[in-house]
Amino acid sequence: MEVKTRNTTKIPKPAEKKKPQQLHSCTSSDTVLIFGASLFRSLYKEPKYTEDEKKCIVDLKKLYLDTIKLDVDLQKEIYNLEKSYESKHNEIYDKRSKLLEDFKKQTHGGDAGEQGNVANFWLKVLKASYTEFISKRDEKILVYLVDIRAKLYNDPVVKFVIEFYFEPNDYFTNRILTKTYYLNCLPDADDPLSYDGAEIYKCEGCKVDWKHSEKEHDKKAFTSFFDFFNPPTLPDDPEDPNYCDAILQNDFELGFYLKERVIPKAIIFFTGEIADCQSSESESDSDEDDDDEEDEDNSSTNSAAANTNA
Repeated sequence: MEVKTRNTTKIPKPAEKKKPQQLHSCTSSDTVLIFGASLFRSLYKEPKYTEDEKKCIVDLKKLYLDTIKLDVDLQKEIYNLEKSYESKHNEIYDKRSKLLEDFKKQTHGGDAGEQGNVANFWLKVLKASYTEFISKRDEKILVYLVDIRAKLYNDPVVKFVIEFYFEPNDYFTNRILTKTYYLNCLPDADDPLSYDGAEIYKCEGCKVDWKHSEKEHDKKAFTSFFDFFNPPTLPDDPEDPNYCDAILQNDFELGFYLKERVIPKAIIFFTGEIADCQSSESESDSDEDDDDEEDEDNSSTNSAAANTNA
């Protein structure tokens, strides 16, 4: 996917096997009137055309704006169709969740802390798709993750919410952590001809209610998967020096990727039959080495202290 403007992320077309989302209110038949002034201003900056050519180009661009209106209406219907199938998808995901829960109870007595493959299904799925976002510290928490869902909304605004369901654990009190993405389908009033489909234009996270104010959760200096729920607050002005396109693009694409690929295709991410994101074994090994070095440092410190006391 690509970012079309400085603060939005383009949603892939149906041809790319991604369903674009649209605002429920995009039904106006006055597209040409709304954008007419902008159209004529941009057109007559081109002095190389004759008057007859200019008139012909105006008529052709009006027809193009009509196709944009059709595209808006079409994508709105696609989004509403996707919404109508949400309950059917959830029936399947409920069965998947029950299978995993039953397996865990039968093999591990329902203890999320027990290590295992299928017992830690969602941890393995996330590691297969977003390894670079998951630290060794995160893994100890993500063993309590039991499901991930996407919930769609089309009234009063179009948005989707990624929901992460957790078992009771020693780390935070939340049972569900959420990330919300807001979508827009209307063409830019200042540049309607650049319209190319729906866009995600902002996102909101949620507060993680940590049980302990441990240093790794309080103003931590290292990257964590749980940073996902605390998206950066960027200035509204794209010209602000603190504004960063890359941060927005990465966050938006991550949410859409979870919705469109990771959630429905979880089992083949789990088995390794699909891996869109190439994980770095060196990074994983580095994390393990860092943990081992910390353990060794702690052991050395303890031993030195014991020798001193002796």
